Amino acid sequence: MPSATWVQRLKQQVRALRVYLLYQKASRRAFFLSWAVAWQEFRHSFHQFFTWRSPLWSLLRVLRYALLSLLRPCFGRSARLSYAFTGEDRLIESLLKPPFGYRGFYVEVGCNHPTFISNSFVLYRQGWRGICIDANPRLIRLFKYYRPRDIAVHAFISNQSQEVEFVELSNDVLSSADRSYVGRILQEEAAQSIRQIHRLRSQRLTDILDATHCPSHFDFLSIDAEEHDYQVLCSLDLQKYRPRLIVIEDEHFAPLQPHTNRIVQYLHAHDYRLVGYVLTNLYFFDTQNS
Repeated sequence: MPSATWVQRLKQQVRALRVYLLYQKASRRAFFLSWAVAWQEFRHSFHQFFTWRSPLWSLLRVLRYALLSLLRPCFGRSARLSYAFTGEDRLIESLLKPPFGYRGFYVEVGCNHPTFISNSFVLYRQGWRGICIDANPRLIRLFKYYRPRDIAVHAFISNQSQEVEFVELSNDVLSSADRSYVGRILQEEAAQSIRQIHRLRSQRLTDILDATHCPSHFDFLSIDAEEHDYQVLCSLDLQKYRPRLIVIEDEHFAPLQPHTNRIVQYLHAHDYRLVGYVLTNLYFFDTQNS
């Protein structure tokens, strides 16, 4: 039919134009992609940040991030933002390679502050959402105002259910339930002090995900539990929940002997492959669904 032929010809022309604009020159591709991401962040600003809990302040945050979205591409590709400690969020995004417009799901254990040193905030701005867990109740309360579309859970995660004392330090990113770790921090950093001790019963990550109706397959799991990371990992049933990417902190990892590491051994046994190690974070991909 002539009309069908015309439609096919139009599709071919659109495809050729797309190849010309996005793939002929890296600089041109970077230009269009930076504006595409900016538009995605801009159009999600109101939905992601406005909350009736705090209408005035949340509206100001909407305007702040919407304006930031539109201004950033004007400074070129080098002005890409990172909210994580050492750029982990950009590495996570590069590994996942989400298609344009995709709105994924994450789980972050030891999420700390909703925007500062966050592995997931850059994706939250693009319309993603997830479950954020921390043992510090003050930080979890902030999520309800700064990231109202996330599910924020106050809990201490472990593979055993028991009463624990979570020590909140003045630098809250160093807070931990590991007494030896806390003692070492207090000894090495004179400016640190104990702000508060929280007593709570630990919970398994699987139980938290069950209670919050987490999808069985989601995009990435981030674990940063200050010397308690392995126990958090073991508390997740990887037969029931399969994150595509797992990012987990381990300050004792030996890059020259990766297979002696207990986290590597555990995840290899569950069909996860180590794809990278940067500073103190290990990155694993699910080989069943990659």
